[in-house]
Amino acid sequence: MKKILFLTMNFPPMMTEGSSRAYKLAVSMPGIGWEPLVVASAGLSGVGGMSGPFAVHYAGGEVPAESLDEEQLFRFAHMMPLKKSLLGKRGNVDPNGDAWEKKARPIAEKLLSEHDDIELIYAQSPPLAPHRLALELAGRCHLPVIFDCIEPCGDDRFEIRLVRSGHSLTLPSRGMKEYFLKKYRGEVGHGDLTIVQNGFSSAEPFAPEASSPQGAIMRWVLHVGRTGGRELRSFFAGMKACMESQQGLEGSLSLTLAGGGQQDAERYLAKYGLSGLVESRRIGLFREELDRCRRADLFCVLTGSGPGSDIHVPERLYDAMGMNIPLAGVVPQGEASRLIASAGGLVADPGDRNKAAGLVREAFRRWQDGEWQSVTETVAAKYRHDTAIEQLLGVMSGILPLY
Repeated sequence: MKKILFLTMNFPPMMTEGSSRAYKLAVSMPGIGWEPLVVASAGLSGVGGMSGPFAVHYAGGEVPAESLDEEQLFRFAHMMPLKKSLLGKRGNVDPNGDAWEKKARPIAEKLLSEHDDIELIYAQSPPLAPHRLALELAGRCHLPVIFDCIEPCGDDRFEIRLVRSGHSLTLPSRGMKEYFLKKYRGEVGHGDLTIVQNGFSSAEPFAPEASSPQGAIMRWVLHVGRTGGRELRSFFAGMKACMESQQGLEGSLSLTLAGGGQQDAERYLAKYGLSGLVESRRIGLFREELDRCRRADLFCVLTGSGPGSDIHVPERLYDAMGMNIPLAGVVPQGEASRLIASAGGLVADPGDRNKAAGLVREAFRRWQDGEWQSVTETVAAKYRHDTAIEQLLGVMSGILPLY
């Protein structure tokens, strides 16, 4: 079996954007005749969860789960600052990638020296460290690279190096492809960029337990990320106003928070007297978040209008679609809003209190009247992980036509 070297900081137990994508791609490799050798960020020992038919080499070592409380586990999984004493000599989780790159280089070099059948490197960014390391190793070892750009790099000088490198570039969406085509007109064409979309996988551990039966409470999973105070204030002020004016809503709604913005959301929930709606503690593990999604009556995305917001789609949205959960989004016009609307979901602009209240009111009305339809299988089937593997196979066939 030929081997592919995976370089990514976004890999379980991390819950950063790209972690689901990297894991799903890696776990699918043996099924198409490839063994992945993964160099990831940091591991978490003492808990069950993500595992696959391959070994993962953690450049940041492994942290005992029992050494982290609920908040620390959440911050660890989302690569947020932690006190150095919590992780001993390893120090903090490395959000920028500089320390990871230093520790990952000898691990990758050792794997390359021990496995002369490594024929390809996969690297994901951001953070940029895996791409930097892959570019260095490719030059020394004369190996082709798949540079997987899940978002704009944030470094124009390095991004143009990738564009001009001659290696393959994969992107998760049409929006990202259009971003590169527009920004580097004359440098890249349609054939130089390949979409390898995100998608739901029913393979373990992405197959949550069966949903619980419909009850008297409407259960939301509210995925919060990339928001500022304006968007959070408007959304929760709108929810508060709706709860005060909508008959029957009081006591009939519960929230599970997901995404990296949970802590910020908690502050505004407290400000508007809505903390009692939150039914679960802060989530720091994939399986728990996926199980919560499966039991939800609605999956709602809340994001802001910052740079790149028009092409950003949270990975968990694809999982929710694959679970056929009704969708809503308080999101800017762009990729996410189009995806939610295509699935029959509700969409409102972020930062507008009245529209937020209207979305909450309409969502509750549909649920109460039994009118809300789940995502249809026809729509959900367009975003299965099987499609992503077919797209990646196409890229690999172009690089190594005889594999």
